[in-house]
Order: sequence, then C-alpha cells, then structure tokens
Amino acid sequence: MKGMFLRLCAVAALNLLPLLAQETGPRLAFDSATVDLGKVSDGEPLHHVFKFTNQGGSTLEIREIQASCGCMSTLLTAKTLAPGQSGQLDVKVVTSDVTAASRSLSQAVSLLKTVTVTTNDRKQPSVIVVVKAVIVPEIAVSESRIFFGSHPQGEEIVKEVVVEITPEKPIKLIGATSTEDSVTARLEPIPDSGDKKIKVIATLKPTASEGLHQGFVLVNTSSPLKPQLKIPIRGTVTKSK
Repeated sequence: MKGMFLRLCAVAALNLLPLLAQETGPRLAFDSATVDLGKVSDGEPLHHVFKFTNQGGSTLEIREIQASCGCMSTLLTAKTLAPGQSGQLDVKVVTSDVTAASRSLSQAVSLLKTVTVTTNDRKQPSVIVVVKAVIVPEIAVSESRIFFGSHPQGEEIVKEVVVEITPEKPIKLIGATSTEDSVTARLEPIPDSGDKKIKVIATLKPTASEGLHQGFVLVNTSSPLKPQLKIPIRGTVTKSK
C-alpha cells in the first residue's frame, strides 16, 4: 500500500509540474490594453504610451511587435523584463488623409488600429493593444474629383466644387493652381458663408488640344495639418464638328 501511495504521489507531482511552471513563468500584464483618444482633427498624429509589467516569476521576453498598418510606429523601452519589472510601448499613428473622402464636415471617420505583442508568456503568448479615435475633417470637398467629360475642341468647359472649412479653426484658402496646362483654376468665396465655403472653379480652355487631359487642381491652405488639397481633374477633347 505504501508503494502504491508513493507512486500516486509521484504521478500527481508530474501532473502539477506544467501548472507550477506556468505560475512561476513570465506573465505580461498591461495597465490597459485599449485607449480611446476621442475626436481628433484629420492630420493630427495620435500618440499613446501603453504601460505593462511582468507579473510572473521569471524573465519575460518580448519576441515581436506587429502593427496593423504602415501608418503606425512603435517603440519599446525594453525587450526583456525581470519579474516585477515594468516597461512601456510607445505607439504613434499618422492620420493624414484619413478623411480625404469626406464630402462634408460632419462625415467623420472612426479609426481603430492595433498592435500585437508576442512574448514567451505561456498563458497568453499574444496580446493585442488597441488605439481608437474619431477623425474629424478640418476641410471637406464636395466632390472627389473634377470631371470635364468629353467635348469637342473649341468649347470652354467650366466645373466647380465647394470647399468647406470647419468654423472652429481660422483656416484660409490661399490660392488654386492646375498641374494641367489646358486647365485654369481660381477661388471664389460664397457670399454670407463667412469665408468658410469657397468655390474652386476649374476651366478647360477652348484651345486645349485633342486627347486626354488630366492632373490636379492644387489648393493651398493655411492649415498646418493639411497645407494643400489635391483635387484630381480629367477630361477628353475630341475633334471639333
């Protein structure tokens, strides 16, 4: 009986070894794995520092940091942490042109980016930290492009889009130019808008040669976050009738 009891104890001890190893092994614990940065202007970089601790009984090794997109950058204070030691994961997100498709100032974009942290923690080898924000446009353009269509040579074609500026910021439109020689561009304020709504008027010249004409209307602004708007232009000139 005594031998049987010793054998049972040995088997039980062997079964407990993996559990003991997990309890005494490394354990990654973030203070908070999700941050919501609220409303942020388009172009304003996002920045947050995630704090974490090795709450296990042996050295924690951070093996890989993988961001969900190329608009993110990460920086670790240390790749190995002794038991009880703390570290930081610095995360930055570039938001330039997140709201480029917005047609009005109310058309905000919900942003969610993640970073996957892989370690030698057996209980949870991977932990995902999350950055959330709502990106609000400073400037909105009523159309995504200026399309002149197809017209015979000798016709002057005029198209316009409306640029709207958020009332909360003292942004001004400085001027408009075209990268296409056969297209001119100018600004025209909309009355009673307080300089917050401006027409961008693009004209395809009657002297434009036959063929495809494309490029951009460039609108310079006083915004440090969005100093220039690029509005694509496209049109075809055919033989005159």
